[in-house]
Amino acid sequence: MNISDLAKVRDEDLLGDPAGRATGPGARALMTAIMAEERVPALSRRRRPRLRRPYLLGSATVALAAAVAIGIGLPTGGPATRYANAAISITKADDDYSITITDPAADPRRIEEAFRAVGVRAIVKMVPAMPAHVGKLYGPFIPESERGRWPGHLTMSPVEPCASAFCATLTMGGGSPDRLVFGIGRPAAPGEPYVEVPPSGTGMYLNALDGYTPDGFKVHGKTVAEVRAELDRRGLKAVYQLWWSYSDNSFFPQPVPADKIKDTWIVDHSRAYSSDTIELFVAPGPEAGPAPASSPSHHWWDTVN
Repeated sequence: MNISDLAKVRDEDLLGDPAGRATGPGARALMTAIMAEERVPALSRRRRPRLRRPYLLGSATVALAAAVAIGIGLPTGGPATRYANAAISITKADDDYSITITDPAADPRRIEEAFRAVGVRAIVKMVPAMPAHVGKLYGPFIPESERGRWPGHLTMSPVEPCASAFCATLTMGGGSPDRLVFGIGRPAAPGEPYVEVPPSGTGMYLNALDGYTPDGFKVHGKTVAEVRAELDRRGLKAVYQLWWSYSDNSFFPQPVPADKIKDTWIVDHSRAYSSDTIELFVAPGPEAGPAPASSPSHHWWDTVN
């Protein structure tokens, strides 16, 4: 009701009205204006409508409203069994977590938020990846500072076909470690080194140069000279690691400059290093001398700040 729209009542109009009665022309005009307003029924004790105050919505409330709109499962008093936002959805069943990434370019904090909601303490980094791995989830990895402190086990297996950017099942027995690190592949700049991937995570992409496809040039067992000739033909450069092997079947990669590599040594495997460079892992020949003592390697997932 707008006060300016009320009938104008002057003191002199009310002087002739009996006190307490709406019988005079001034009082009747005022009562008519009031009664003309739309009446709002009184709230019953059984049902009270929710107040809507858009002007009070902060960022947290807006995020909650968006989450509810897509059917999010919010934790109340403990880890949720399902959580989803615009970037990722996670469903937990016993030790298995079904992960679907819908927006790999989203703020990594949205993905961390989903993991935390289902009880996984995760750190997510955007990492430069080869084109075929953009939008994929790397890991999970346990940072060096956490190794040996968690007795559980974990594996992650991609799921195909996948209707979203990435689908996987994470199995984690023994509870969640203090911190897990994941990577989300982003497009690498020209010449920027791709993120390191453990050999066990590259699968069929090892030992091929032609875009990491099965019909690519196989390097395993070829001499360094043969592989260099193929790289020259393709306009690619090379970087090298000596692939030292030990009696307990362990391996130690040692980055070395090109002048430390002999043409007659044998290439064990390769990986895409950047958009214009291939990394060759070379079995050292006798000229390389004795194998150095292996030492722990520092990886991108060890830096968690």
